[in-house]
Amino acid sequence: MDEQPSSEAGARINIGDLWAIVQMQQRVVLGCTALVLLLALIYSLVATRYYRSVAVLHLSTMAGQEIRTDRVVDLDQYHRWNRQIFVQTQLEIIRSRKMRSKILEAYEALGLDDGLKLDEEGLRELANMLDIKVRQGTELIDVAITSPDPEMSARLANLVVNTYRDNNLSVLTESAEDAKDWLQTQLLEKETEIAEASRLLREFQRANDMADAEEDVTSLSATMDSLNEAKGQANTERVLHETTVWTHEALLKAGDYEQLAKNMNTPLIVSLTQDFARATTEQARVAAIYGEKMPQRRTADAELARIESELKAEVERTLAAEKARLRVLRNKEASLSKEIAGGKEQLLVVQERKEEYAKKLLALERARDFYRRLSQRKDELDLQSKTQLNNVRVVQEAWPIYQPVEPRIPINLLLGLLGGAVLGLSIGLLREYLDDTISSPLEVKTFLKVPFLGMIPKIERIDDETDLALYTHVNPRSTIAETIRGTRTVLELSSANGVLRRMLVTSAVSAEGKTSTVVRLGVAFANLDRKVLMIDADLRRPRIHKIFGHEREPGFTTVLSGAVSLDEAIHETAVPNLWYLSSGRGGEHPNELLASPRVPELLDTIGERFDLILIDSPPSVMLSDARILSRYVDGVVVLAREHATSRVLIRDAIVGLEQVGAKVFGVIVNAVDFGKRRTSYKYYYGYGYRYDKYYGYGEASPDDEASQ
Repeated sequence: MDEQPSSEAGARINIGDLWAIVQMQQRVVLGCTALVLLLALIYSLVATRYYRSVAVLHLSTMAGQEIRTDRVVDLDQYHRWNRQIFVQTQLEIIRSRKMRSKILEAYEALGLDDGLKLDEEGLRELANMLDIKVRQGTELIDVAITSPDPEMSARLANLVVNTYRDNNLSVLTESAEDAKDWLQTQLLEKETEIAEASRLLREFQRANDMADAEEDVTSLSATMDSLNEAKGQANTERVLHETTVWTHEALLKAGDYEQLAKNMNTPLIVSLTQDFARATTEQARVAAIYGEKMPQRRTADAELARIESELKAEVERTLAAEKARLRVLRNKEASLSKEIAGGKEQLLVVQERKEEYAKKLLALERARDFYRRLSQRKDELDLQSKTQLNNVRVVQEAWPIYQPVEPRIPINLLLGLLGGAVLGLSIGLLREYLDDTISSPLEVKTFLKVPFLGMIPKIERIDDETDLALYTHVNPRSTIAETIRGTRTVLELSSANGVLRRMLVTSAVSAEGKTSTVVRLGVAFANLDRKVLMIDADLRRPRIHKIFGHEREPGFTTVLSGAVSLDEAIHETAVPNLWYLSSGRGGEHPNELLASPRVPELLDTIGERFDLILIDSPPSVMLSDARILSRYVDGVVVLAREHATSRVLIRDAIVGLEQVGAKVFGVIVNAVDFGKRRTSYKYYYGYGYRYDKYYGYGEASPDDEASQ
């Protein structure tokens, strides 16, 4: 592809770039810093001096707790939940309008004539002078007054703490008296409440016979336990007997009288069972001897039938008795359940009465306890009102300090230094944001981080491309010619072995003046009696053939394809020792053509016939042609037009070349308008004209050259 994206490293602004911008704008930064620092110094010298006096208060959060006798105060919990809120409230009281009015009243009573009066202006002025802070982790409060008069500051600070202390004591005393009145009212109400609670408790006891409620509950509980135990035994007996009856009924239904008789096992049934067994045995014996109609057989059969009938009748009678007993057991269990239910109901009634009694008793005890605590608190307030305990104490009074606290010259100068630096940096960054193009050697060295090769002055009033390119040949003692020769010297010294044989000239974008610069460098090197060949490798927009008035073909690509020989494509110029090779046709894929193995072979062939090869290539930010050709030369020169191309794009071009291993000699800044440059640059580049004119080398006007 013909286009290559710029590298990520080149497109991103990093910390190093910011530092480079600061270096480039150091005059602005230093100027702003010096200006703001000077203003800060002037302000510090002419500003009004202010003096501060500090009085220290101890604001105890536990004052008044010394007289508590009923419990030990939990200091940690009290401080954790209440101290901060209490202290902040007191600070707001000191700052309040009412307190300031009292302070100014006391101040006017001193009879001083210093302009501080009890009016709106005085209240605002006192608020501005007053500064209150709590010392971290303590109960100490610093009350500071700042004013132009140190003695006035001390007087006011002492008035603030003393007025607040006296006012706080007055408020505590008044609060204690008000609390005593309220407590007395509450005590009377509680006495009435206790009497009423006692009356209701007694009436409840009489109405419900609650002389020994606890014993009634205990007796009922014991009865209930006994009934529950009896019910459990009856239930067990009933279940067992019920199982027996069900078993006997099943055997009777099945006609298994023999097994049924065994299960019942009563004396009569046992006897009948034994008789039945003997009769059965006898009947079997007789039946074996006699026939059915024999008298002996009939007698044995009749005896067996009689005994069996008696056994069945006894079994049925016994089963009927068991069923009757089962009914009795069920009735007993039901009776016990009914008694237990009645007992539970009675127990619930008794317990409800007991609970109601306990509630009324608890209400009475609470009323008595609250009455006791109110009485104790009233005694505490009586003691507090008599002792007048104050939780505010003046730890340290203020005294005049004649060392001003404002203006703070070191801090003001430090702030001025920092503010000026920030302002200068901001202006410098804004300038760089508005114009990030190349305009000085410092920008090349600091931002692009490559050597600065030289500046080429801007030529005014010449529009013809040929005249621009050959200007140094026509005007060999002009400023431009001198700058080109200076650049030539730097390039010769930049080569690795001291002999420059191949050099590539490119730029970041188009319209930077590459072709004119290549021609001017070719003229400069040709003037050293070196055979120089200029190759137009810009296969997209070739320009060299137009400068010298020839056709594009045959040229570089024509020789590469073998269509013509090198001698047929090379053209001699009017400049001694200077030849050029035009581009030829570029084709559809110029970069693939330049990447051909024929290019280095052709350059080697040319190198045998010429001392120096100068290659004009396309811009290297979006095209890869220059990167391809940079592999075949000793070094690359990057051209940048003043105030035309972004430094970021130029850096992209340099980074792209370095990525493929090219050696970048440096940057030449083209089309520099020395009429707008600083005096030092105009003197430097105008020196050559005065030197030449003095020795008779030319008659060019420095003013004219400075405008080119």
